[in-house]
Amino acid sequence: MELDSEYYFLPKRFHKSHDRCFLLIRQIEEFITDKTYDGLRLFKISFTGRTRLRKNEHIFDYLLRVNRKQEHDELIRNQILNSILIDICYFLQEALLCSKKKRLTVTFALLRKPFIYDLIVILRLMFEIGFIDKFNIQDSFDVSSIPDKDKKALIKKSLKVILTDSIKSKDIFDFVFNQNKSESIINFSNKALHLSTTRNKKIKTEIQNLNFIFSTDESIQSQWEYLYAKLPLLLLYYVQIIEIYVFSILDLPPALFEKRLVQRIEILK
Repeated sequence: MELDSEYYFLPKRFHKSHDRCFLLIRQIEEFITDKTYDGLRLFKISFTGRTRLRKNEHIFDYLLRVNRKQEHDELIRNQILNSILIDICYFLQEALLCSKKKRLTVTFALLRKPFIYDLIVILRLMFEIGFIDKFNIQDSFDVSSIPDKDKKALIKKSLKVILTDSIKSKDIFDFVFNQNKSESIINFSNKALHLSTTRNKKIKTEIQNLNFIFSTDESIQSQWEYLYAKLPLLLLYYVQIIEIYVFSILDLPPALFEKRLVQRIEILK
């Protein structure tokens, strides 16, 4: 295969879809790089009267001590969201780069964290009452581990607040979390991360095979086909739920939302 200076080994038929994915991720990245969204990172705390910070007292402890729990929870929420967004961009950008370099095993391994884990944290932050309290208090609280029925319920709630009617909750669950579907991110990433998969019949390792280690050119082509057929839709969903959440948290002008929407329409043309 001829090496392209910009797209490396990625076949030309996938270039447009790859570019759409890159630009959609760029819309997520704006939330962590653009000063417009500094409210996710900067938080002003006022000290009045005798309620001042004690020596070596953490700001979180201070806010709880002086009964300012709402500010405390908002600060933690913003810190979680901003950190998760950084994590999402790191992994998705590297996943796309590895795809261009024909390193699909690395691509699917990298897709696991932003979709299987980070997505659930964002949805729980948005919709689960008491999530922050559990995060603060429960030692054994697993922020990303919930039953499939709860994942489906969160996805359904999220689709009620975004603008795209064509995205279905069943599709999001199947493409990402459904272990009964051989072509889902959770199953692809399991095969990418493990040399042998035997527990799930849908992704059971064949005789004389080591999952992605022995990928043929034909199997790599099919992996690219899956990736660039599903990833644009998943990223469109991801961008929208993050966008709605950020705009619900920060006091931002409606014109900025409209500008992002126009940009996204251009990306998807």
